[in-house]
Amino acid sequence: MGGTGFAAGFLGPLVLTPEANQGPLLGIFITGPLGVLLGLVLFGVTRGLGLTAKRQWQVLKTFAVVIVAATLYVCLPGPALHGEIVDAEVERCGPPSERVDKAIGDWEKRVAKVTWSPARSGWQAYARRSAQEDNGAVVGVLVLRRNTLYEQRKPWNKGDITARGWKDVNKRQSYYVSDPVGSCADYPAGKRLVRFVSYDVSALNRHAVEWPPTKLSDFLDLQVLGPVREEHRKFAEN
Repeated sequence: MGGTGFAAGFLGPLVLTPEANQGPLLGIFITGPLGVLLGLVLFGVTRGLGLTAKRQWQVLKTFAVVIVAATLYVCLPGPALHGEIVDAEVERCGPPSERVDKAIGDWEKRVAKVTWSPARSGWQAYARRSAQEDNGAVVGVLVLRRNTLYEQRKPWNKGDITARGWKDVNKRQSYYVSDPVGSCADYPAGKRLVRFVSYDVSALNRHAVEWPPTKLSDFLDLQVLGPVREEHRKFAEN
């Protein structure tokens, strides 16, 4: 039972949730020791009841299957944050170049703390040039409500999008808007809008040559504001 619990708890997370780098600790510290304890209890019970060796093996196999099934169920990936729909009011809008100097200062502090990966050469000049040439906008809004969306990842509902429901926020926040979506002319002060903000972790997976990041929204540390997608429209309704 100990071996079964350890194997299920160690290998299950590696296969089912490989992004959880501490997942195998489940087998080492939880399901393995619990399996040993359960095995001792089963041994005492079956011997106390005077079960035959054949019956003891049947009990052992049954509980081994149960512990594997229960462990693998626990290891199944939970819902992942997909994005959010925001109901907001525009307060101001400006070009990305207005924020680039502050962003450079913030990244210089981060770079100074990192010793394992040197910053790419000429990143400050690249950032200023990208911000000057970019036709997008940085929109400052008062987020009145938000509806957080999750993507289900279990085998029977993988890919399904669910929503937590609207929640009042009343929080000021800035977003990046790319050129194809609109410019400041499309975001006058006082405009009420409902938009989608995707949860993008691609910046975490890029090669070290993009340190600091080359993508302007990542460099400015801003989420990207975009139109509500067709598959999300039902979650944008009141």
